[in-house]
Amino acid sequence: MKLCLLLLLLLCLCCLGLTQELSTVPPDVPEGDEKETEEEQVSCTGSQVFSPESRRAIGGAIERTGLKILEQLPVGPQQPNVIISPLSLALALAQLTLGARNETEKLLLESLHASELPCFHHTLGALVSHFRNTSLEVAARMYLRPGFAVELSFVEDSLARYQSSPVPLVSVEEVNQWVENATNGQINNFMESIPHSVVLMLINAVYFKGAWQTQFDPQVTSKGAFHLDNSNTVSVDMMKSPQYPLRLLNDQQLEAQVASFPFKGNTSFLIVMPLSGKGNVSSLLPKLNISDLYRRLPQEKTMQVNLPRLKLQYRQELQEALTNMGLGSLFSGPNLSGITSDPLRVTGVRHASTLELSEEGVEASATTAVTTMRSISLFSANSPFFFALVDDASLTPLFMGLVTNPAPDHMLNDDPGRNNGTESDQPEMEKLSPE
Repeated sequence: MKLCLLLLLLLCLCCLGLTQELSTVPPDVPEGDEKETEEEQVSCTGSQVFSPESRRAIGGAIERTGLKILEQLPVGPQQPNVIISPLSLALALAQLTLGARNETEKLLLESLHASELPCFHHTLGALVSHFRNTSLEVAARMYLRPGFAVELSFVEDSLARYQSSPVPLVSVEEVNQWVENATNGQINNFMESIPHSVVLMLINAVYFKGAWQTQFDPQVTSKGAFHLDNSNTVSVDMMKSPQYPLRLLNDQQLEAQVASFPFKGNTSFLIVMPLSGKGNVSSLLPKLNISDLYRRLPQEKTMQVNLPRLKLQYRQELQEALTNMGLGSLFSGPNLSGITSDPLRVTGVRHASTLELSEEGVEASATTAVTTMRSISLFSANSPFFFALVDDASLTPLFMGLVTNPAPDHMLNDDPGRNNGTESDQPEMEKLSPE
């Protein structure tokens, strides 16, 4: 089967009090000294930057940032599914941190859980380079309004650390064309216009198309019930397998089932689904620790598996979520003097993503040890769940989100109070016995 995930993130900055037209000459990039000293560069080029421990530390920081943002995003009948890329968000905020100073830099590093991480930018940049050698595609670009005076160190550091290429901001058509190319044609006409006050735009796109190690047979896919809550269901295309190798944990602490589906290329698809009658899926978010779950997941076993076929789209402005995380000053009066001497503020963080889950893929080759259970168990993702696409080496969540209705166009109940997070969104059904 196949998993396609895509995310596009746009961060816009404008000059405070801009009232006159900027010139049409290329962006003014003055010559200047590097932000980092030679000693700092040397200390951050050693083996510790590329060590498994440092990459796991960065992966954990990205996970916490993603979960915190996910907690702030609304989930309800009109928008029942959420898809974000913690990696993409971390890259955008980290690049902004390169130009932040004093309290603004401190707030950004705290939001990234990077205050205590040595060589943060170097290690994150190295991690992105590692991802480019996998099924993950990462593209970044920095658009500069002609005539906007930008610090050379910010441009050079952005290019060196995050491969964010600087280009003149000429037209919305050129931006949309780059977006279309960077997203493999998945997102067209991303922007209708660019406000005159916008002088700098940071855009990154993350795209994943991977083959799962074990394929579902499309001929077996059939209609099945997905339980929105105890009272309502929708009919979905359910992919099925009578014997699927799966790592499955019945977690008594989370009161949830945790399943890990392996991919080719050292990535895996994690699902966390509350047990029957054990609360709304959103209530899991503050309790999740992906690295701990992977440590406790048992060996693969074959079992019956039902998984909904998905094709979802998600768009969201993230200003409110970031403000609720303590980053509201970015949108009012931040200190971004490392970008320019002119006063700047962030005017928008626009986010678009897609998720497609289907049977297509490549059959598994030689396998690791797989144990067949005496009695076949069942894992059926037929009620709201949390998901994450995880890099197995660093345990970095590349994407994560919530699926509360895989068929949003066929929702049976539009009661706004249905998903208020205070009652269970799980169907009443027989629980699986603990292993």
